[in-house]
Amino acid sequence: MNRLIISVSVATIAAVALAQPSAHAAPGAVMSPVALQTPIEPVTDPVPQDGVALAIDNYLTDLTADPAGTSRSLVKAVTEFYAARANAPVWTDQGRITDRGRSVIATIRDASEDGIDPRHFDLPTIPEDAAMPTSNWATAEIDVKLTVAVLDYAKRAMSGSVAPSQISDMITRRPPQVDPQEALTRLADATDPGAVLEAFNPPQDGFRRLRAKLAEVRQQDREATPVTVIPVGRSLHPGMRDARVALLRTRLGVPETQVDSDIYDSELEAAVRAFQQSKGLTADAVVGPNTLAVLNGEARDKESEIIANMEMWRWMPRDLGNDYIFVNVPNYEVSIRRNGKIVHEARVVVGTVKNQTPIFSDEMEYLVVNPYWNVPVSIATKEMLHQIQKNPAAYFARHGYEALYNGHVVDPSMIWWDQSTLSKVRIRQPPGEANALGHIKFMFPNAHAVYLHDTPSRSLFQKDFRAYSHGCVRVQDPFAFAQAILEDEPNVTLAQVKGLIGKGERRVDLDHHIPVHIAYFTAWVDDDGALQMRNDIYGHTARMKAALGL
Repeated sequence: MNRLIISVSVATIAAVALAQPSAHAAPGAVMSPVALQTPIEPVTDPVPQDGVALAIDNYLTDLTADPAGTSRSLVKAVTEFYAARANAPVWTDQGRITDRGRSVIATIRDASEDGIDPRHFDLPTIPEDAAMPTSNWATAEIDVKLTVAVLDYAKRAMSGSVAPSQISDMITRRPPQVDPQEALTRLADATDPGAVLEAFNPPQDGFRRLRAKLAEVRQQDREATPVTVIPVGRSLHPGMRDARVALLRTRLGVPETQVDSDIYDSELEAAVRAFQQSKGLTADAVVGPNTLAVLNGEARDKESEIIANMEMWRWMPRDLGNDYIFVNVPNYEVSIRRNGKIVHEARVVVGTVKNQTPIFSDEMEYLVVNPYWNVPVSIATKEMLHQIQKNPAAYFARHGYEALYNGHVVDPSMIWWDQSTLSKVRIRQPPGEANALGHIKFMFPNAHAVYLHDTPSRSLFQKDFRAYSHGCVRVQDPFAFAQAILEDEPNVTLAQVKGLIGKGERRVDLDHHIPVHIAYFTAWVDDDGALQMRNDIYGHTARMKAALGL
């Protein structure tokens, strides 16, 4: 709504007042200034406020009263920002949009390249003839709308458009947050604010690779033919004859044979093994449920998969650390990076769909050799109590467990076992070959009470699907993992750690704490530039797509 802005000086008002006759004066009489009982102080006219600044102030007042779909927190932050600069315009000058204004408009219009839906932003309409000055009100509208869009973009780029809690209670990340006043001031002072605005996106290499792959996939989608989907059926083995073998050949780019393209021959076997190896699967040439799921999974919408995973990156710490441990749950893998290079990789077993591994970051502080396994109350309640009640002594003896009350080992047969008992009596498994935590665990104290550890169930590492734990992460070859962790430790060696095995529970503190990132990425770009995609075992990616409207 346009407003008529009228500026009247105090001196003018005073002069008019002095010229008015008294209600008790004779008709035609004029009151003389000397007749006033109270002397009048000299009045100085205030400096007239700039018309655009007044229009910005009025526009923000209207926007505060009726945000019309704009977040009230954005309006409040933008109002405070303009107030701190006396409502001076940021992106316009003398009624014209500046090059700096056009710079941020270009960044926001290209938001889809950063995986952000540009429909979030209500960009102002810029007059076609940039040389023609607009009205004060139109200038105010352009300037304020653009500032709102700039701050909205910065927030979405840094923190995401979706909160972790919208996806799962098991994702307890705290996304980095934008300081509105600091961000807007920095952008207002920048020589190239468009580049500064784009830099609010995650700086990690994982995000940047996905961003580049998104552009590539969009170009390919305009040119490519649909991916061949292979029907579900019995597992395909080398030497078998099956109508789906011809589809498998097409899918992997293996030429048809002149004899029978439905025969699973050695050439196709080599192609299947290569595919399995590239996807982190067991390279046995058997096209079973897991290999088939990955093959057909690549037919899913790559664009939405990439965008959903780019959004996950916005929740990650901006600085992962110079050295850090990275667990990618959907890939069932842990890696240790030092100075940007992978120095160790291993397979892991993660939580089941029912007992999910939480997604968060913390710091590894110490190791425990010969650990006790203190059974969580939830596991004791859901999985043990019924069996304990049948015969407590036999159950504890069979599994090698101990019952502790007030810190002392007690006879389990002397306890009345019910659900309330489990809050008072602790169940633990002493160190040893059968201990559920194996010989060593790696501790990064956290609210979830999860950690990385050894396991006696080592055969599970040979499986492609490895979501079998109660939430903790089991590590293949834990002492090789320990050696990579101890590389920079000045006061402890792997030989010393191994020397503690069988000598009771021992804690080994680390002088150098290492960041641990338990992450959930179903899509990433590997060092060879290939897009890798994995099954969405917990459904986090599917919920992210739904939340983003993909």
